[in-house]
Amino acid sequence: MTESEAIRARHAVRNYTTKPLSPAVIDGLKEEIDQCNRLGQLHIQLVTENGEAFKSMIPLFGRFKKVKNYIALAAKKQDGFYAECGYYGARLMVKAQQAGLNSCWVTNTYNAKKCPVSLEPHEELVGVIAIGYGTTDGTQHKSKSMEKLCKPCSDRWFIDGMNAAVLAPTGLNKQNFFIEASGNTVSIRPKDNRPMSQIDIGIVKYHFEVGAGRENFIWK
Repeated sequence: MTESEAIRARHAVRNYTTKPLSPAVIDGLKEEIDQCNRLGQLHIQLVTENGEAFKSMIPLFGRFKKVKNYIALAAKKQDGFYAECGYYGARLMVKAQQAGLNSCWVTNTYNAKKCPVSLEPHEELVGVIAIGYGTTDGTQHKSKSMEKLCKPCSDRWFIDGMNAAVLAPTGLNKQNFFIEASGNTVSIRPKDNRPMSQIDIGIVKYHFEVGAGRENFIWK
């Protein structure tokens, strides 16, 4: 399964079976996490067979069941770290999909104090990505019209990039971003300054890159 195929196949899944992750799947995820940590200067960690963070929570949006495996997105508090967590979190969601897993981005509906992760001084747990074998494969979320998300551009690579960008998971599915191109230079901006919007920008950037082809453009 290619990255593009994984993006199209992946949907938010909140209900999971008790089937454990195999050693091979765990090893593959850990290897990808190590690469993401090295490239993004992050402290992402994999948690398996521990669902304490998802117990006794009253969800604000969506309800999770039987989550025992997740990717904890942690990073040092510095310029751009929210977007970096979003970008590499999106990469890991694609990796999980390629490994036959379902996933869902989680920022509010879990108990961070019960996450068995190690944080260095000045680090923050930005959010987690629930992973595992879902009871279903989920359904595609509703999307805003393309005109509300970008400045029209006729280049094929840009259209392909936007088709991938609209599939990106964003906070409460609000899609608070706007993308435009000038030649082969692309810019993306959030519609507000909330930390969640910066996470979303990172997620959308990764999706756009996969769809457009990284060789076809540069970020402003």
